[in-house]
Amino acid sequence: MKSKIFKIVLPAFAMLMAVGLSFAFEANSIAQSGYYNNPLMPGIQQVPGGVDCPETGKKACTYDGYQVYADQALSIPLFERP
Repeated sequence: MKSKIFKIVLPAFAMLMAVGLSFAFEANSIAQSGYYNNPLMPGIQQVPGGVDCPETGKKACTYDGYQVYADQALSIPLFERP
C-alpha cells in the first residue's frame, strides 16, 4: 500500500512542483539596441550590449553622457526606468 502511494503521489507531486516553479522565474529578456551620437566619432554609434530603457519616462537614458535613442535616425528617445 505504501509503495503504491509513493509510485503515484511522488511523481505527481514532482510534476506539480515543476510546473508551479516554472512560473516563478522570469524569462531572460533580450536587450534592445540603443544608439547615440558622439560628436567626436563619425556616424551614429550603437551602445555595446544593448540597453534596457523604455520609450516613456522622465529622466533621459544615457550612455557615456550622451542621450540614447531606439533607432538610428535618433528620433525615438529612451528613458530610464523609474
